Amino acid sequence: METPQKSPQISLELRGITKKFPGIVANESVDFDLREGEIHTILGENGAGKSTLMNMIAGLFPADEGEMRVFGEEVNFTNPRQAIEKSIGMVFQHFMLVKNHTVAENIILGQPGVVRLNLKEVHQQIREISERYDLFVDPEKKIQQLSVGEQQRVEIVKVLFRGARILILDEPTAVLTPQESEALYEIMQRMTKEKQSIIFITHKMKEVMALSHRITVLSRGKVMATLLRKETNPQKLADLMIGNLEAQDVVKVSEFLRKTVVEESTEVDSQSQNKQQKSGNLTVALKNIHAVNDLGHPALKGISFEIRSGEILGMAGVSGNGQPELTDVLSGLRPATQGTYQFEGTALKNPTVNEMIERGIGYIPEDRKKYGVSSGMSIAYNFLLRDFRNPEFCSHQLLKQANIFDYGQKKMEEFDIRAPSAKSQVGLLSGGNMQKVILAREISRPLSLLLASQPTRGLDIHATSFIREQICRARD
Repeated sequence: METPQKSPQISLELRGITKKFPGIVANESVDFDLREGEIHTILGENGAGKSTLMNMIAGLFPADEGEMRVFGEEVNFTNPRQAIEKSIGMVFQHFMLVKNHTVAENIILGQPGVVRLNLKEVHQQIREISERYDLFVDPEKKIQQLSVGEQQRVEIVKVLFRGARILILDEPTAVLTPQESEALYEIMQRMTKEKQSIIFITHKMKEVMALSHRITVLSRGKVMATLLRKETNPQKLADLMIGNLEAQDVVKVSEFLRKTVVEESTEVDSQSQNKQQKSGNLTVALKNIHAVNDLGHPALKGISFEIRSGEILGMAGVSGNGQPELTDVLSGLRPATQGTYQFEGTALKNPTVNEMIERGIGYIPEDRKKYGVSSGMSIAYNFLLRDFRNPEFCSHQLLKQANIFDYGQKKMEEFDIRAPSAKSQVGLLSGGNMQKVILAREISRPLSLLLASQPTRGLDIHATSFIREQICRARD
């Protein structure tokens, strides 16, 4: 007689979890459980409530209603330390790192007995973890000196260093190369074999179907279904994702999902692909540009290229190989140490940021929260960060509030930004809506050049399609 298999232990259980913000119900009566040794994927559009739910599990803020149990014990986290003590670790989509501290200092923050830790031993442990999982980070570097991709690696190493039994990964592959993503997949599989539990948030359907044991679909803060991977398929998941959307959104989203959700087609949109591009006048000409990074080490070595009006120039490369320094040089944030920079026929010598804004440069930064928005300000004010001196919005050094918020509401409707009003804090928006705020601000004024660094990082397929469409319109 066969011995019946034991049901996996429940690592985490949520019942009736509700969280509200002013004008927004982020999560409504959410039921969810995570089993020992499983990868449980949370799937949903930007703004579906995924990050809010994870933030409550990680102790960043409490739920308004409902209960949470960790390994059978009821908990009510009021701060992240309590979650860490219960073996919960989270890799955030928007990194939770202290910028002016080193990698090692960030990794040991929150550790018990941190004062007694030997920093040299910590450095060695970090290097061992980095080498073991191919997550190469320098423990002595400061966070502010790292690219977004390198900061992502620090977050992953930090969780591995703490030995979490419940691991939350919020869009962990958004900035990783395919090779780095494959390495992360192997790490995740190894963790589950060691009875660790993983909550995995991703918009990549290929990852969902390859890695998940179970999948929970969220839409507008509500759980639509929890399914076993072997009992579902991408189309069914897509239908659940749009099941709670407003009628006018369903047609747009379902059509795009039909084309891309399975990720089997690599075709570029036919209208964009077949449209004959007409290049215009020379906008930018770089010749033999050299620049150093924040440490004074060479970052750009003899970069030369041209961009003409009506063109989109794509630049590819592994994160941390000079992309931030190049956009800094083009936007006036960083001086070139050698070479020539011509903009619309004018030779520039280490121009300032204000000069480049006046010349018509727009900038969508790689890290939207750090450089793209002022999180504590309203959506309407963020639209005008480059345009407060416009007479339409300012008179005799006094802001015309009515005009500002009317303009903000108009842009929200034009760019499909979902929030209660233009007075809402931009820091409360989902990643996709925050990126739309930045895009609206940058392309709603006369432009000669738009710098877009990782503009669709961490966005769902609907928001990604919208951003690409708007960039193509700006080109035309």
